[in-house]
Amino acid sequence: MPRPHIQRVLMQAAALMAFAAAACATHRVETAGGLTAVPERLWSPPLVYPESLMAARVEGSVTLQARVDANGRVDRTSVHVLKSSNPAFEAPAIEMLVATRFRPASRDGSPTVAAIEVPVKFAVQSRVIDSAAAAEAAAEGQRLARAGTIGPAMETITEAQRLDTRLASSPKIWWTLCWYGSAWGYAEDLTSACDRLVAIDPDVARARDARGIARALTGNSAGAIADFEAVIAASTNPQQRAERTEWIQALRAGRNPLTPEVLARLRTREP
Repeated sequence: MPRPHIQRVLMQAAALMAFAAAACATHRVETAGGLTAVPERLWSPPLVYPESLMAARVEGSVTLQARVDANGRVDRTSVHVLKSSNPAFEAPAIEMLVATRFRPASRDGSPTVAAIEVPVKFAVQSRVIDSAAAAEAAAEGQRLARAGTIGPAMETITEAQRLDTRLASSPKIWWTLCWYGSAWGYAEDLTSACDRLVAIDPDVARARDARGIARALTGNSAGAIADFEAVIAASTNPQQRAERTEWIQALRAGRNPLTPEVLARLRTREP
């Protein structure tokens, strides 16, 4: 379908990630032991460019070394910074890599562990912003997240933020990823998105509630309790306050209050 009229303005671009989507060509992969296939990136979350550095037009790069396990997940304890142009770039680069999902390496047809080196580039460029296309991509990314297809949702939202960097500060986008991603079973992949939401959203009840759910699902009971206590203090919804009080009691008793039935209900919440 043809796009509607697009208003174009000059603005700054977002961060660029030196990933090869198909074959990890930009990765130096450990091949000792006769790997028959190297790790292949499937999807990554949006890469957060530190706002102060973007505003100052500071560019740079970080080269990371990590280990991808047989399930295609990056072992956080294995991540090391090999090179860095600015310490402020390191944390967002690491969070992006840890949340990236790979098709694992294989040896004789069986998934196996492999080490990779990943260059992550942060570049601010003068470019034409396509606001209409960005809005279209953002809406599609949020629709995908609500449907539980979180990998494609992340890729689509990343493209939206590339087209219009102002979307990197959109609480609605980050809430959608955090809330629905957690409700569909991807909480571990979206901890950085949930932290980003809390950092930029002034609606304490909405932001902390979403992150509290993610924290509860990933075993961070103390963090979840702190978030739900903030929700209770800020919320004007008696039903929400009562339910979060019950959740806190369950967490303190060592129980997970987010049962499959509760998660199914959370997935139906309107944004």
